[in-house]
Amino acid sequence: DEGMARVRRKKDFRHMERVDGRMLNILQGLELHANVFSPDEQARIVACVLDLQDQGRRGRLRERTYSEPRKWMRGKGRATIQFGCCYNYAADRDGNPPGIVRDESVDPLPPLLAAMARRLVLWRVLPPSCVPDSCIVNVYDVDDCIPPHVDHHDFLRPFCTASFLAEAPILFGRDMRVVAPGEFSAAASIPLPVGSVLVLAGNGADVAKHCVPAVPAKRISITFRKMDASKVPFGFRPDPLLQSLAAAVVRPAMTAASAPPNRAAWEQGQGEPAKHATPQQQQQQPAAPLYQAAAAVRAGQTQSQSPGGGVPFSLSTDEFPALGASPASGRRPGRR
Repeated sequence: DEGMARVRRKKDFRHMERVDGRMLNILQGLELHANVFSPDEQARIVACVLDLQDQGRRGRLRERTYSEPRKWMRGKGRATIQFGCCYNYAADRDGNPPGIVRDESVDPLPPLLAAMARRLVLWRVLPPSCVPDSCIVNVYDVDDCIPPHVDHHDFLRPFCTASFLAEAPILFGRDMRVVAPGEFSAAASIPLPVGSVLVLAGNGADVAKHCVPAVPAKRISITFRKMDASKVPFGFRPDPLLQSLAAAVVRPAMTAASAPPNRAAWEQGQGEPAKHATPQQQQQQPAAPLYQAAAAVRAGQTQSQSPGGGVPFSLSTDEFPALGASPASGRRPGRR
């Protein structure tokens, strides 16, 4: 698959820290998959997220789906959009503890986000044992951040986060200090390019904390996770296409013509570009033009071309359905 061939995979992250009296690689289990989404796809995903944010601000999503706190200081005010389950970052006013709130409902995964989750499994970014059934979208304005934390074990490992609009670092460490509002001191930093997906498992998910310091430019991240079966919300209905993936996904056979030489070394490498990636595919799209492209997509003003020119890019395939498509009814999710 030409699309999968452009993906660069780095799996050898390493930073040793003393944990319970022994030295441990706290980054074990992290994987960075670059170029998972092309610039054209990124523009459509960003347009979709901005449209969902607009729906949330207009009260057209379920009450716990969209949240945008008041920006009362630097680092505070990141907007979040939750699909699949309602997750409490802290105890709420009803006394629910941090974690999945089983008796609260949020909107289901929109078709475009479900298609993204499907690609993550088909392209071997996530294993079939962890097909995502929920996600949280983070919309950062300048100076917004995510403080140090370990993701709740109501969600299985691995999970992953995709990055859009602007590159940002993610910090890891056993112990982190708050240096200033939105600024943190940590042992390790990993840049997250636009269009990339960071997978968290092992020590990188459960031993080290992680955070995103105050961002210098508008940014979007989408974190895909699979809920623990015992924590799934009451009345939850899984996406049929995603539900069938765990049983249906079969690793495609690699032919001599399609397999890159020394594939294991390529996937375990130092982030070098895949042999089949073109120079255009290896380049990162600057944030400002991408944001403008997303705005044009929202306004219906453009028909994007593929990165290498030629046939216009389309999200109408089975793998990546058209932006705004919805199952059966075609209605947008409304407040219920």
